[in-house]
Amino acid sequence: MSFWHPTRAYPDLNTSPSGLTRDYTAGESISANDVVSLHTDGKVYRASSTYPNIVGVALNSASAGGAVRVLVMGVATVVADGAINSGDPLTFSTATAGRVVKYAGHTHGVSLTTGIAVTDVTAYTTSVVASVSTSTGTFVTGISVDRRDFTTASAVTGVSTTTASVVASVSTSTGTFVTGISVDRRDFTTATVVSDVSISTASFITGISTDTGYSIDASGYIRHTHSTSTSSAVTSVTKSTATVVSGITSTAGATVTANVTASTGSAVTGVSTSSATVVSGVSTSTGTFVTGITTTAGTTVTANVSASTGSAVTGVSTTSATVVSSISKSTGSFLTGVSVSASLSRVLGIALTSATGAGQTLTILVFPSRI
Repeated sequence: MSFWHPTRAYPDLNTSPSGLTRDYTAGESISANDVVSLHTDGKVYRASSTYPNIVGVALNSASAGGAVRVLVMGVATVVADGAINSGDPLTFSTATAGRVVKYAGHTHGVSLTTGIAVTDVTAYTTSVVASVSTSTGTFVTGISVDRRDFTTASAVTGVSTTTASVVASVSTSTGTFVTGISVDRRDFTTATVVSDVSISTASFITGISTDTGYSIDASGYIRHTHSTSTSSAVTSVTKSTATVVSGITSTAGATVTANVTASTGSAVTGVSTSSATVVSGVSTSTGTFVTGITTTAGTTVTANVSASTGSAVTGVSTTSATVVSSISKSTGSFLTGVSVSASLSRVLGIALTSATGAGQTLTILVFPSRI
């Protein structure tokens, strides 16, 4: 590398350069004042999108394979490819190789990855049966009725006689018979009661805590966690039922026979008379009475009613508890990662003079850099 000074003679050269120079081999035809780039083959080419690695400004013209001296740092004259003001940063033109334009900055491609997070949780509650207590009572489970048939006969209920003589005496014998039967019958009502209850439960989240701190994993990523609290809720209640007698009515009915009472009376079973004279005529009135009750079952008389009893649920008392019946949540997107694509821009230097349009020359301060 050598230091260039304008007093040194060099044909077809940049007329007002000063600074550090370096000699290269031209990879193509190059003119003095062209901005040049160093390629991977070690040769310099006019700066363009194809050859973006700026190293400086050519101080002389050269054909491909010829020697070209390049000002790598200092003051030089270049050709503009558009309007440029003093103080503007400069870079190579993508439209005309070897010329300069105002550097307007560059961009990096950014790609974002997002995820969904729960932003709000709303729980709706309802009441369920937490416990069941029952009270029991006694009811009639069966009625056994011993029924008997009875036989009747006619008896003299009164005697009217006409005599030629006075009847001296009349002797009668009597027996007891059933004169009436009163049956107090009652209807009964039934009801359905719970015979057993089966309850199934499930676990649910009752709360999510704030993050518990962070840690760095083996790959260098920062991670944090949340703890949750849970509880159990009744998910379903299954019950089976049975039918019981709920009450016996106080009015007469046709279903149950109870409280049988019978009233009795007396009847003449025999008459014997003695007289001193002959009875000339006897007039009698008769009535019917029970002469006997059979020992086998019958359909006429109800007697000896017995009932068996059992216990049934007469009332159910329940306590309720509040459980979460449903949970609604709202979600939102959050940023999980940012990926920035690599982008590199080359700046040649800063304009020391201005140019109003393409093809005009201007003096610049050369200090090639990458940003």
